[in-house]
Amino acid sequence: MLIMTVFLAVAGIFDHLFHKIPNALILVMLISSVIYACMTSGPSLLPYAVFRMTVTGAVFYLFFVIGAMGAGDVKLLAACSGFMTGTRTLIFIFIAMMIASLYGVTQLCIRKEFGKRMRRLELYIGNLLKTGKVQRYHCSREAAVRNGVALAGPMFLSALIGIGGLY
Repeated sequence: MLIMTVFLAVAGIFDHLFHKIPNALILVMLISSVIYACMTSGPSLLPYAVFRMTVTGAVFYLFFVIGAMGAGDVKLLAACSGFMTGTRTLIFIFIAMMIASLYGVTQLCIRKEFGKRMRRLELYIGNLLKTGKVQRYHCSREAAVRNGVALAGPMFLSALIGIGGLY
């Protein structure tokens, strides 16, 4: 988990400064997670690590498709799931998303945009229920950067909490 945390720290710096996580970093992280899984659990359990990475990537890809997450965040989550067991992965993701949610809501309240964003969400869900079609959440790149949460930071904090023994 320590190796993953170091990768997350580097990814967090890139995500914060450039709002983008380099694919080369994620590729090295994916390869490292496969090697780590082989070394710690044995080659016989490697398919489970690959399965976790695939499922995590597939589930969060749906959030990317509607514009709720960046592609780098999805790939980063998938790579992280290769470093942990299934249960630990779920706890890691839950804590990371809770941290991201708390940060995001706090920022919206500070900027006095919470009500506006909740109305947009209400219209989005209403349209989904009315039409039955999932649509992309329209937002300019500038607005996404200004109002979004760079998920590498919350993932880093979640990993630190895991290292600290909470899960």
